[in-house]
Amino acid sequence: MANRLNPVEKALLVVVAYVIATLAVVLLTSSETPPEWLVATAVAVPLVLGTAWTTLRGGLVLSAATVVVGAVLLLTRFQGRSLALPASLLLLDLALGLTITLAVHRRDRRRERWRRAKSVLEPYDDQIFEHAMNALHLVDKEGTILKRNEASRTMIGFATKRSLALAEYAHPEDLDALKVELARLFERGEVRDVKARFISEKRTAIPVELKATRVTERVAIMEAADLSQQAELRRRLAETEARYRDLIEEAVDTLDSGILITDRTGQVVWANKAVGRFFGIDRDRLIGVDTPRALSRYIGAFEDAEAFRRALEDASRNGGRIESHTCRVRPGASRDERVLEYRSTPIETERYQGGRIDHYIDITKIKQLEQGLLEKTDHLLKTNEKLEQFSHVVSHDLKEPLRTIEAFSGFLVEDYADRLDEEGVVYLNKLRTTSKRMRELIDDLLKLARIRLDSASFERINLNRALEEVKEDLEARLRGVSLQVEPDLPAVRGNKTWVRELFANLISNAVKYNDKALPTVHVGAVRDAKETGSIPFFVRDNGIGIEARYHERIFGIFEKLNPREDYEGTGVGLAICKRIVEEHKGGIWVESEVGTGSTFYFTLPKAQARKEGGEPC
Repeated sequence: MANRLNPVEKALLVVVAYVIATLAVVLLTSSETPPEWLVATAVAVPLVLGTAWTTLRGGLVLSAATVVVGAVLLLTRFQGRSLALPASLLLLDLALGLTITLAVHRRDRRRERWRRAKSVLEPYDDQIFEHAMNALHLVDKEGTILKRNEASRTMIGFATKRSLALAEYAHPEDLDALKVELARLFERGEVRDVKARFISEKRTAIPVELKATRVTERVAIMEAADLSQQAELRRRLAETEARYRDLIEEAVDTLDSGILITDRTGQVVWANKAVGRFFGIDRDRLIGVDTPRALSRYIGAFEDAEAFRRALEDASRNGGRIESHTCRVRPGASRDERVLEYRSTPIETERYQGGRIDHYIDITKIKQLEQGLLEKTDHLLKTNEKLEQFSHVVSHDLKEPLRTIEAFSGFLVEDYADRLDEEGVVYLNKLRTTSKRMRELIDDLLKLARIRLDSASFERINLNRALEEVKEDLEARLRGVSLQVEPDLPAVRGNKTWVRELFANLISNAVKYNDKALPTVHVGAVRDAKETGSIPFFVRDNGIGIEARYHERIFGIFEKLNPREDYEGTGVGLAICKRIVEEHKGGIWVESEVGTGSTFYFTLPKAQARKEGGEPC
């Protein structure tokens, strides 16, 4: 009511209050002396009323005037009495008036600042309201839109209508729910995260998320965020997920391995075609049922069903993995006999945690190959035993007659030469030579058959030292030969006995097949070869050379390209060299020019470098 009075009316009311207060004091003191508090209270009432309505200056003047009026009344009506208490009460009235005056002044200043700020911000508030990204509505308790912004007109339509009733823009199915939310809004002051649907002017459903705040008892502001784009994105995402899910399912169906997937509740959510094929069951009978029931429908196909059940139950109970469990499937009317490797992995991703992926890998062919390999290995062992027996026979039983023939033919030549004609002696000498060559051939064949090396038995070989031993063994054959061995040859890994045999054979061949006055043999290593696990070596001579068309052929057994009359040999030496190099995982080849000489190259494993203490690193 006070806010509806003008300043003149307020001043008249204050004057009237003071007049009434003065008359009350006069009337009360006409017969007897009133108490001091009555005078103080009488003047305090108009003081409070006046200071609440006036400005700072008016309040100060009114407070001073009240003290003056009170003092006059005290002096005229309380003669002969102590004035200490009345004076204290008047000072209390003065303090009360000043306090109210200052409080009112501060209130008026706040209101003025708020009014000025509001006058400055009002244009901007309208712009913010109008151009907000989400739809903004001023609504009443019935949900009628009293004012709305551009986003609302764009979303709902009805651009020319100033107001919209709730039934005009709310989806019929959401109308009752929205009324409940409106009641809650005006009761509690706000609502948030309300999902609803609006209906546009074109009768299109628009999903929205609402939040609203009450402004007054009858008006609230409501913000509606359009979820159409989010809904479209979710729809597209769902379509993409479905498309990729179908792709993955089809891809899983093409696998040769059986895949069975269970969720965190233990229900089978997917089984591919291979599962049905392995166990002779329609996979649809497994999908959608719990794991124990699904297992009961195919576990009977296993030979050892109980062992498989225990392994599966232990893994499911402990949440652990099954890395490998071999199980056999019995043949049946709609299934083949198989050997499967079962693996089970718990799903650890947050979305599907608690589920499992079971793999059934068909290893039937692998097991068949393993069995075949075992049989072949066994057959090979038996064959090797027979070869050993054969070698024993050749070494003893077959060589014995040759030694007899060689010995008796020698006796005949030595003891009965005078009884034989010249032709007979020639025949006997040929018989001795042929027997000797046959014995050497048997020795070479036995040597070739025995070359079977295990890399685990390889040792570090100092080649310069090994070649010194070879020179000692070939001392007689190397007379008149220039043998040049490079110093500091790299150390190799291998079988020392056979590596010496390799160099001895190549050096012997270089000397044997040489027509020069001074046969020369050079043994060395290729120093600038690429760094690999092996080292190339060579044995070079200045002998008769080999035609290019025979460069591969000479490494075969019995491949002797020169007449026996000119050069001794069995034709097995280079085959032995090739076998030794191959057992050391190396290669051998020749470069040669007829009349100039030949160079035999071969590779051997490189030895590990030695540490300072002498141990190989």
